[in-house]
Amino acid sequence: MNRKLVDVCLGRVKADLVLKCKSLLNVFSGEILDDVAVAIEDDRIAYVGKKADRMVGFGTEVLRIRDGVVVPGFIDAHTHIDMLCTPTEQAEMALIHGTTTLFAEPDELTSVMGFKGLRLFINEVKRLPLKVYVIVPLTSPQDPKLSSVKAMPLNAYENALAWDNVVGLGETVAWTLVLNHDKYYLEKFKLALRKGKMIEGHTAGARDAKLAACVCSGISSCHEPIDVEQALERLRLGIFLMIREGSLRRDMPSILPGLINLGVDLSNAAFVTDWVDPVDLTELGYMDHVIKRAVDCGLDPVKAIQMVTINSARHFRVNDLVGAIAPGRYADIVVLRSLRNAEVLLTISNGVVVARNGKFKGELTRPQYPKSAFKTMRVAWELKPENFKINAPISEGKAKVLVAKLENEIVTRKDVDEVNIINGKVELGVDSNLAKIAVIDRRDESGRIEFGLIKGFGARIGAIASSVNFDENQLVVIGYDDLDMAMAANETVRLGGGIVLFDKGKILEALPLPIAGVMSYESLETVAAKLKKVNAILSEAGSTFSKPLNVLFFTTFVTLPEIRFTDKGIVDVKNRCYTTLFVR
Repeated sequence: MNRKLVDVCLGRVKADLVLKCKSLLNVFSGEILDDVAVAIEDDRIAYVGKKADRMVGFGTEVLRIRDGVVVPGFIDAHTHIDMLCTPTEQAEMALIHGTTTLFAEPDELTSVMGFKGLRLFINEVKRLPLKVYVIVPLTSPQDPKLSSVKAMPLNAYENALAWDNVVGLGETVAWTLVLNHDKYYLEKFKLALRKGKMIEGHTAGARDAKLAACVCSGISSCHEPIDVEQALERLRLGIFLMIREGSLRRDMPSILPGLINLGVDLSNAAFVTDWVDPVDLTELGYMDHVIKRAVDCGLDPVKAIQMVTINSARHFRVNDLVGAIAPGRYADIVVLRSLRNAEVLLTISNGVVVARNGKFKGELTRPQYPKSAFKTMRVAWELKPENFKINAPISEGKAKVLVAKLENEIVTRKDVDEVNIINGKVELGVDSNLAKIAVIDRRDESGRIEFGLIKGFGARIGAIASSVNFDENQLVVIGYDDLDMAMAANETVRLGGGIVLFDKGKILEALPLPIAGVMSYESLETVAAKLKKVNAILSEAGSTFSKPLNVLFFTTFVTLPEIRFTDKGIVDVKNRCYTTLFVR
């Protein structure tokens, strides 16, 4: 019981802030209410109604909202904010665009630094002027049989699940292991369910009985549907449907219009981003942009706002705290230009005006990281061009090789091609549509380096190296020239992590990521500019993908079809095993 809020409602204590709103959206009833007042005490809403005058005292700030419509602060129910920029850098832009609550999973920091990385993330987001509910990663490792990531011990999960702002376990990418009663997943599932925590899903490819089995295991949501049929099946099974509209995939156009035409109830569905990269965050916005896209798809704007507020809050069982403008909830409030124009005019978070007319008005403290976070690029030796030669089983002639053919930036298909062998080494001609990929251990100084070949990358530059990739975060190099590959890899190590492009012995661009090799210490705008330039260089060099860099990010994702690469070898995802480069 909050006695002070009770006393504000009864006029015994005066409110800190009173909003007098010309128009306000009630997400419970779907009504647009006229001439409504909202009385706020500290960071909470005490009263919503027409009779707030007795709650106004000498020290009460009165804010009159004459233009626009007042709605709850937006929620992104599934995202990742520990990549490329710090959570602190991303928080400012999120608030400018009306997003006041995130459900975030720190996969990358945890994969590199384990429990220590998870705790660093928790400590940073607790200081932000928005709410970040944390989901403990299950992707570290994604699959213990195939991944190089050291698994967190069970007692680390037990500790983390007891923290106040931790709501559950992260996306279950290897759901097939769950159905096979794999101990790695089951012991964590049992722990979470015993503590009353959520288990989030990633059920790509699951259908019918297998999807039902996922529900029976405790999985509660899924953000992986890519069409109407998959989305509808999940809704019918009681799975909380997350329609993804972010920088990695934009599934809304292939799902939402169909659901609208069918007239299905969307109260058990939400829009999520799964990650917004710095370029999109600065140029497009955040959940406000998602609302605009939904309205463009034909969705009623009231329903669109419900799908980024109360629906998500209910799923995570925090609807008594966030997701609505109602008594007892946190005072997270946004003013939009109109329901059909989701331009954010004002953002209030925790009862404080933090953004107005596109300008940040809040306070952020630059995060401090321990020295260990800057010493994660542990490569055994300085790499040389000869380290990138691929040894062949024959001395001269031609050999058949397994190739990962890029269907898009994310999905690969098995293919077989033929390469020239000269002096026992693979030689790719200048006209070859194949590129080398090398994955180098950067955790244990083991000296492990494994190779593969990809088809369809298209960007004919010497090399691009990256220390950030889902969810292995090893040192990955794609290239056509061994000297450039070595130089790009060494420069990435020298920077303490990052993304580096080389061509003809010269550096074209570098984005340093010295925090665990996955995040920059620079501003969001600086990172966005460099990221945009990297993708532009790759496009100009021949890549047909809209964001070619995403190819590098996904090369190590060992649970996505069909071929992936790690520092231990080439992964045949369907058969859950390593395979060989050369085909007999």
